[in-house]
Amino acid sequence: MSTDKVSVLVTFYNQEEYADKAIESIVSQKTDFGVKILVGDDGSTDNTCNIVNNWIAKYPDKIKLFSMNHDEDDCIPGFRASRNRINLLHHVDTEYFIFLDGDDYFDHELKLQKQVEILDAEDNKDCIACGHNTTKLYIKSGKTEPATDPNLKEGKIDPCKYWKKHYIHTDSLLFRSSIISQLDLKLMENSYNDNMITFSAIQFGNIYYIPEPWAVYVQTNDGIWTKGNQLINLIRNMIFYDQSCIINPSMRKESMCKFSYIWNELYKMRNTIDPSKLEAYKIEASDKNCKNAYKWIMYPTLSKMQKQSLCLKTFMIVWSSKIFRRI
Repeated sequence: MSTDKVSVLVTFYNQEEYADKAIESIVSQKTDFGVKILVGDDGSTDNTCNIVNNWIAKYPDKIKLFSMNHDEDDCIPGFRASRNRINLLHHVDTEYFIFLDGDDYFDHELKLQKQVEILDAEDNKDCIACGHNTTKLYIKSGKTEPATDPNLKEGKIDPCKYWKKHYIHTDSLLFRSSIISQLDLKLMENSYNDNMITFSAIQFGNIYYIPEPWAVYVQTNDGIWTKGNQLINLIRNMIFYDQSCIINPSMRKESMCKFSYIWNELYKMRNTIDPSKLEAYKIEASDKNCKNAYKWIMYPTLSKMQKQSLCLKTFMIVWSSKIFRRI
């Protein structure tokens, strides 16, 4: 009898249209080990939880549902999504774990089997995760494209090279659960999303990459990023930049490469910033010591000299990242 070796952490919020597809893609995985499904629901008001409970009725020993209270006073989607993921982390008791957003799905029935075999191999003990390419599917047009550079070859990617040059979608990454106890979840309580999930993990090893697209990243145009306010998205990413520098100051140059476009875009939008509309992010930046994000949020209140200093820093980061990226 197989034992549970992988936990799939699925997060939902009002995604009844996609819930069946996501869960079916997990239960249909063919493995010689057990797979647990930990579902985190962020207070859905549609039929999402009923759909999950129907699956639980079929697989009571395989699927567990953890519901978060959706406080109307706490209406920042990115913050809630992060807390939903972190809540699920606390329930992981298997050797490996992987996230799956509720509107996405796995697209290869041997995906988990192959990823576990790679991470189990003695030659790959230096890898903290195994990932693969992902197909971006645009629902309205039906258009598809790879989420990761199709020229990226199979093999190991060291943390610095990955952070400076590459992107692998989180839905594809199978992580070793040994990292969970070492993560600074207090720092990332409101930012444990996408890039920060991966960055926090690669502090402990390489990524083994497979170029085949074994998952589908659905573009619904109503996600946190696609539906969100552009300025808010930029501020959130600046918080990610600051936190990446806190987590690992020695990778500051790589973080500059990853986020230099954020500096550039905030510079372009500097005269449209209104701190009164960014109160929650101001508090977050202050609480987490995200000094650059705080300065950009407060840009209209800075002195002329402080503004010049921030703009000069932007030019230096954008210029330096172009040079460093070529090295």
